[in-house]
This record gives sequence, structure tokens and C-alpha cells, in this order.
Amino acid sequence: MMKLVTLFALAPLAVAAQVTHQVEVGGSLLDPNNLPYYDQQFITINIGDIVQWNCISGSHNVYAQLDMFPDNPDGFSNSGITVNSPWTFSHTFNAAGVWDYHCTGEFNGAFHSTTQFGTITVLDPNSVAPVAGSKAISLYPVPADEKVMLSLKGCTGVVSVDILGADGRLLRTQAVQDNRVNTVNLVGLPSGQYYLVMDRGRRAVIKPFVKL
Repeated sequence: MMKLVTLFALAPLAVAAQVTHQVEVGGSLLDPNNLPYYDQQFITINIGDIVQWNCISGSHNVYAQLDMFPDNPDGFSNSGITVNSPWTFSHTFNAAGVWDYHCTGEFNGAFHSTTQFGTITVLDPNSVAPVAGSKAISLYPVPADEKVMLSLKGCTGVVSVDILGADGRLLRTQAVQDNRVNTVNLVGLPSGQYYLVMDRGRRAVIKPFVKL
């Protein structure tokens, strides 16, 4: 991780280049050693990135429409029914938030979605998604040292925050309370860029910050 702390502190966060993330799709309910799957199953990406699903075996689909996932920011799918392999499907994520999806396949009353489901978490490091009904969300001081203060006012439902590294990896989770100033512990984290992420109603609220 680059430690250009002064640059991060004085300049806006750079917009990352568009990246295509690969997900392998396969498996069958007829093979207990190779049940339906998505690999990678849980992905954290940046706004504007692409996810490409590549079906290599079986009959599957990618379904994230609002009729089954009403808390998704919006809906998408490659088909309402399963499609025989091989196929490829791509979707570009142009909004921050959290998308759940699964395969709608079934056989003799068993469902692919028992093992074949996934989540796409989309971060926007250059802006903060609004929280409906919130009065204030502030993070200070930035750059931070061993702790950062998170002030929440009117963010009903927010009970924890995640700290993600610059590469999107989840590093730690901490409980927080609404209508108070919370101390978020950064002890043990190396210097660099981070994201503080809150999840309210499946819509991610992201605050970028730098640790000295």
C-alpha cells in the first residue's frame, strides 16, 4: 500500500480505472460434490466497475431483480430462467450500494439458490450516498491517527460500521450508536487510505479517510 499520506490528505481521492471482475458459474444439483455455485461469491468493487459472470457448466442464471430483492438499489439479470452453459453476462455498476442476487434454478423441489447466491458491494470513494432521514454524518479528524470520531444524528438503524482497506478488503467491524459521537478505533492499522462503510437499508454510505 502506498503511504503518500500528504498527497491523500491535500488532494481529492483519485478515480480508479474501470475494472472487470470475473465470477465463475457452474455446478449441478445432481452432483453432491459440485453443487451450484458462484466463484467469487462476495465481491467489493468500485463504482463504474464491471462484473462478468462466466457459466462453464450446468444451467444457471444471474437474477437480481427487485421482485425478489426489493432492497437492491436497482434490478438486473441475464434471464428470468436458467440458461444452458456456456454463456457470459456482464453488468456495469454505476451506483454505490449493495446488491444481492442468486440463481433461480430448481430441480425436484430443490433450489440452486441454497448454495448459489452472491453479493456485490459497490463503493464510491469520491462521494457519500445520502441516507434517507439523516440529519448529519461527519467523520473527523481527517487525516486520522489512532482513532477517528464518527458523529451520527438521525441515522436510525445504523448499529455498526466496517473499515475497508484501499483494496476493498474488510479489516474490522465496530458497533456504533445513533445520536452520539462514536470513537472508531484505528489502532494497529498501517498508514494509508481507508473507507468507513455504513449499511442502512442495503444502501452503502461511504466515508473515505486517511490514517497517518
